[in-house]
Amino acid sequence: MGRAALKLVTEKAVIKPVSYTYYETQAESVGVQLQVAEAAMKIDTAHLHAHRAAADLDTAAARGTTLDVLTRARVRADSGHAIENLLSAIGTLLNVHGAGAFADASALQRIWRDASVAGRHAASIPAVGMEVYGKVLLGVEERITPFV
Repeated sequence: MGRAALKLVTEKAVIKPVSYTYYETQAESVGVQLQVAEAAMKIDTAHLHAHRAAADLDTAAARGTTLDVLTRARVRADSGHAIENLLSAIGTLLNVHGAGAFADASALQRIWRDASVAGRHAASIPAVGMEVYGKVLLGVEERITPFV
């Protein structure tokens, strides 16, 4: 969803003006350039963390082993961190694209809505993943969820 949002915004930026400025296109604006680059980096960060989590799970499955607690906790944190970065990137892209992004007919609105709902699934709450990982890193034995 993040990559689709980035593609949509960058394709429009070369033809869409920045309202109430002298910029004929968004692509000419340094502010837009910085925001698009930041969003792209956050999408890449999300992908890298999700890929690492999936690789850890796939490797253990292929070996027929279970992950140690530290790795399981990190997988949980990786998932949450990926979600936070992706939602932040989509939010930035919405800001770049403007209020029209929220029109019912806008593909960007659908991406934002779907990502926002998916990113709030109970098993993926970023704060819970970070707390789980932090507890394991610090040797705190208190468990807050059975899903580690």
